[in-house]
Amino acid sequence: MILPRLLVWAVSTTALTVAAIPVWADKPAVSATAAVITNNPEIQRSLNRIFKRSAAWRNALAEVERLGRRAVVVTPKNVRVKDPRDGKMRAFDRDVIAEVQPLAEFETRVDAVVVVVNLPLLERMLSASATPSDFEDDLDRVVAHEVYGHAIPYLLAGDLSGRCPDPQAGQRAEDSCAIKRENEIRAELRLGERRDYGLNGLAMARRFH
Repeated sequence: MILPRLLVWAVSTTALTVAAIPVWADKPAVSATAAVITNNPEIQRSLNRIFKRSAAWRNALAEVERLGRRAVVVTPKNVRVKDPRDGKMRAFDRDVIAEVQPLAEFETRVDAVVVVVNLPLLERMLSASATPSDFEDDLDRVVAHEVYGHAIPYLLAGDLSGRCPDPQAGQRAEDSCAIKRENEIRAELRLGERRDYGLNGLAMARRFH
């Protein structure tokens, strides 16, 4: 499968605008589905693990693929961040673990979603005692949250009404839309239940604080 050249996109968030600049993909990874694609081998291995072990994931991606929509999962090197205060482009925030942005056409229609996973940050967060399996489990949790929790609801809806938010102020983490969906996948993968919204809840390998 050939990973297409990324479209130019920009979506405002509370503090800044995230923009994916046009880049040519590296050698594309082999994917089991056209519904979620990446050019990063480590992320592709995570996608493959989840696809193999989660029926909910497979069913959702089958419907997204039937609808002709897709999520593109990239790392920070594939994106630039535009600060609305001065319009300058800079690197993706090194302290943000992940970001999801729908590519909205005609203001609302969504046929594609970009997911940025900060692999360098995830690697830096690992403690000295963490094993390769710990890293894989953490990455799978992050991918499950961002792709199944946030991206897929947009793609199933086909517009911005598919927004599946993180916890709101005063809301228990496990009652929020995105974490409920994340916990569906965690249960199938036996990766524990997420009960808080901090990084220690998202990624659970032994860490320094």
